[in-house]
Amino acid sequence: MHDKCNNKTRYHSRQDVLLSKVYLPNKAPPEFNSLQYLCNAIDSAEKRYDARTAREFKGSLPNELSLQDQERIIDEFIERNFVSHNLCAIAAIHEGKNIEDPKRNNPHVHIIVPTRTVDQDGFCKKKEREWDKKEYITIWRDEWANIQNKSYERNGMDIRVSPLSLEVQGIRDREPTIHLSRIDWQRELNGERTIAGNRKRAIKERNKKRSRQRQLEIEREYDQEAQTALCEIF
Repeated sequence: MHDKCNNKTRYHSRQDVLLSKVYLPNKAPPEFNSLQYLCNAIDSAEKRYDARTAREFKGSLPNELSLQDQERIIDEFIERNFVSHNLCAIAAIHEGKNIEDPKRNNPHVHIIVPTRTVDQDGFCKKKEREWDKKEYITIWRDEWANIQNKSYERNGMDIRVSPLSLEVQGIRDREPTIHLSRIDWQRELNGERTIAGNRKRAIKERNKKRSRQRQLEIEREYDQEAQTALCEIF
């Protein structure tokens, strides 16, 4: 990709990109299907050097589903929340492969959404500020969870996700994990231990200890109930 603002051509090679895609409203110029052209148009629409050109979304994808199902989740989310409002979007799925345990792969998607709507002439001169409202964070999280749960349902899986944080859900014995950056992920993949990777491993270990402790408490409660029942019998 050529960065015309800095007059530099940037080369980034990633082996874990499973899919990349451009989403456009019907009104958008056909030239916008070219990623290079679209990125140039996004930059050219701004006049200030420090302007915000786009929003970035990161979505965790279900490891239990196929790439086709994952793509459908992304398609539905982007079409309903952005394309239908005349916004473009660029999406890329990263595999998030876990070499030690494939069941713990972390597939996820990065979505870039320009801040300006588009029509047949390109990006509109006036920015749409509606989506700057904080309430849309909740709306988008709800939308993602609903679409993902429908995908589980289509595949006959008795799994559901919640858009609520662990704290709001009342789950206090599990600590939320963190997401590794691309650089840290690559370093970890090459066998190097990173600060973020160490933090993530520590969180997982603490969650395992909490889970084991909770299981022991359940077993003790069961034993106590069994002993009480025996006493009542004899």
